[in-house]
Amino acid sequence: MRILSRVALNVLFVTGLFTLILAPPLFSQAKPVTIDELAQNSEVVAVGKVTGMRGEWDQNKTRIVTRVTVAVSEYLKGNAGAVMTITAPGGEVDGVGEWYSHAPRFKTEEQIVVFAEKDKKGSYRVAGGEQGKLDIKKDAKTSTERVSTQMTLDDFKTQVKRAVSVRTDN
Repeated sequence: MRILSRVALNVLFVTGLFTLILAPPLFSQAKPVTIDELAQNSEVVAVGKVTGMRGEWDQNKTRIVTRVTVAVSEYLKGNAGAVMTITAPGGEVDGVGEWYSHAPRFKTEEQIVVFAEKDKKGSYRVAGGEQGKLDIKKDAKTSTERVSTQMTLDDFKTQVKRAVSVRTDN
């Protein structure tokens, strides 16, 4: 009995050691991607407003996806029309919810910038996971639109257009 207890403790120790030391690099978060990389690798970069969302099952009824409708006010790269539909992983259907870490989340009526690319089926998906969808917020003091606390929307647009032109010039 005593030998069995020592074996069990050793197994637990090794398992714990693996979890603490070796597992984090294997299951770490997605690599950060720069705005320039996102802009260069996306088919479309759009500025707009989320006007609707509809959760639905995929063809095999094994996963939930959300169809996000965006009224586009401006394209910084590409063009998918005045209204663009993006398919995002996760969502809710009939009280069943499914969410994915590192996947973008959308809210109706929010102003966004989205980096998108087509999947094999021809549907637009957010490029770069959650990094490919940015919220546009209005600064309460200055009414300036910002995509982050450090960058105005105008500066952001300039950076994206510069990155896209660098890619097309090469």
